[in-house]
Amino acid sequence: MLKIFIEFVHKYTLDYPKRFGTILALAGVLILTPDTMIMRLSTLERWPLMGWRGILMGITLLIVWRYLLTNNVEKEWKSLISVPGLIVIFSFGLNSITFTLGVQETSVMVVLTALATMPIFAAVLSSMFMGESQGFLGWVTIIFAMIGVYIVVGDGANAVGQPDGSTVLGAIYGGITAFGLALTFTLARKYKELGIIPAAAMGSLLSGVVGFYFSSFDTLFIAPIWTLLAMGIIILPISFACLSLAPRYTSSAIVSLIMLLEMVIGPFWVWLGIGEKPTGVMIFGAAIVLFVLVFHIIRTQFRID
Repeated sequence: MLKIFIEFVHKYTLDYPKRFGTILALAGVLILTPDTMIMRLSTLERWPLMGWRGILMGITLLIVWRYLLTNNVEKEWKSLISVPGLIVIFSFGLNSITFTLGVQETSVMVVLTALATMPIFAAVLSSMFMGESQGFLGWVTIIFAMIGVYIVVGDGANAVGQPDGSTVLGAIYGGITAFGLALTFTLARKYKELGIIPAAAMGSLLSGVVGFYFSSFDTLFIAPIWTLLAMGIIILPISFACLSLAPRYTSSAIVSLIMLLEMVIGPFWVWLGIGEKPTGVMIFGAAIVLFVLVFHIIRTQFRID
């Protein structure tokens, strides 16, 4: 399916590589947006949900990478046996764990708003690892983004139909996920030879093992099978593959902007699917985060001062 889609789109955008990259990024994000709704519809507890998502995504991603996305299996595989490779595997595994825990803990909007701060963490990590200075406006952006997250979390307990967990803990899980993804992609930028796809697949498998370890056997098979297949074989591996390929054809700034659609559309799917409704205050706080991140990406990546 992925190969047919890529060949079809590439055929009609052959002379416009940036357009091809934009379409790939858009497809990846749109495929990803219903993920949190399907997590809710699975009715699984956090650990078996984590187990199925991690194992199915990891296996599928390895197959997609092996037959569609690489010309040098041995070289990319060996790149994982390094400090950056092991960090990315651990980081991606941790991302998968904390994202599942966050969505099962509190409102989807709380988690996705915290997760949307990934460009902020990426900016800080780029300063540390690659010497890219943020400047005064960069730190102002960080402050306002955190204010927006604080507003969402502060009113998160009033969301309709959310799990009876801690909004603060859910936001922390979302923030850890954002940091982990930022670390993953920063290391991928710094170490060009690093096999990011197989590293992500191994991290996913790691999270799946952790999820199954803490699961009881009688909770593993109660989910509708279509939800497991949709998450683990279609949504997660295909969206991640598209988003990983997109920067090869267009700028990372375009991809970052398009990825913010997840923050907007994801909660809408959950609202539509199961009636989990954010409050007006939460929407206002999320809008602040969205605005400052769009400003930050445009200012830094498109050289607008």
